[in-house]
Amino acid sequence: MIVQLASLEIRMARSENLPVLPQAVGEIMRLADDPNANQREMEKAFEQDPAMTAKILKVANSAYYGGANVPTIGRAISFLGMSAIRSMVVGISFQQMSMNRSESRHFDKLVFWQNSLATAIGSRVLAKLKVPAKGEELYCAGMMHDIGILIFERFVPKELDEAIELSNRSGKSLPDAEKEVLGFDHTEVGGILAQKWALNDLLRNAIRYHLDPKSDSSYFETTQVVGWANQIAGLCGFPGHGVAKVPSEAELAASIGLPPEQMPIIRQVVTQEIEKIQSSFSIAA
Repeated sequence: MIVQLASLEIRMARSENLPVLPQAVGEIMRLADDPNANQREMEKAFEQDPAMTAKILKVANSAYYGGANVPTIGRAISFLGMSAIRSMVVGISFQQMSMNRSESRHFDKLVFWQNSLATAIGSRVLAKLKVPAKGEELYCAGMMHDIGILIFERFVPKELDEAIELSNRSGKSLPDAEKEVLGFDHTEVGGILAQKWALNDLLRNAIRYHLDPKSDSSYFETTQVVGWANQIAGLCGFPGHGVAKVPSEAELAASIGLPPEQMPIIRQVVTQEIEKIQSSFSIAA
C-alpha cells in the first residue's frame, strides 16, 4: 500500500521516535557555521555533553592524529580546528543514531554506516579538488546524505524491507524501488528531516538532491560533489542497501572531470580512511 508523504510527515512531527540531533551537536554545527563564533563558545557547547567530549578527546589522542597529547576540549579545538571538530561530532553522533535497534529485517546498520562514512570521506577528497573551502562541510553532508533511510527504518520498516527486497530481486536502484513501494524515496524524506533539524541550506540541499544534482539550482556544485562521492563509495565496495547503479571508474572520472588514473588513487584513499577510522576510533564496531 502506497504511503502518503504528507501522512508520514505528520507522524514525524508528532513522534518521539524521530531521530534527534543532540542539543550540543546542533549548537556545535551552528557555531562552526558562524564566522564570528569563538573557541570559548564552542567549549561551552561541549560542556552540555560530557559523553561527546570524552569521545572527541579519545579521537584527538588516537593514532589517527599521531597520538598527540590533547588533555582538554579547548586544546582539541585549537589542535584540530572548529570545522574538523564539527565533522567529528557529526560522524560520532550520526553513527550512534544509526545503531539503534531496528525493526527492519533487511536494514544492516554496518552497511548503512560504512556507506555514509565512505560518502563523507569521498566528499572531503573531492572537495579539495573542486571546492576547497567546503571540505569539512561536505564531509558532514556526505555523512548525512541518506538520513531519509533512517526515517523509513523507524516509521515504515516493513515498506523499507519491501523496497530492499524489490531492489535486490529486480535490479532496480533502491530509490526507484522505494518510489514503487512508498510513492517517494528517501531523499524527499531526508530533506524534510534536514529542515526539522535546522541544517543549513548547503547540507539540506545535498541531502535532498544528491541523486539528482541538476535539480538543485542553488547549491548544484556542492550537491554534485556529494552525488559523485556516493558513487565512489559504491566503487569502493560500500554501495549501501539495495542494488546501486554505479558507473565505471572511467565514466565517473569523465563526469567529475578527472584524469582516469586518479580514480584508483581516490578509491585507495577512501578505503584506507575507512579502515583507519574504524580501527583507531572504534566507532563502527
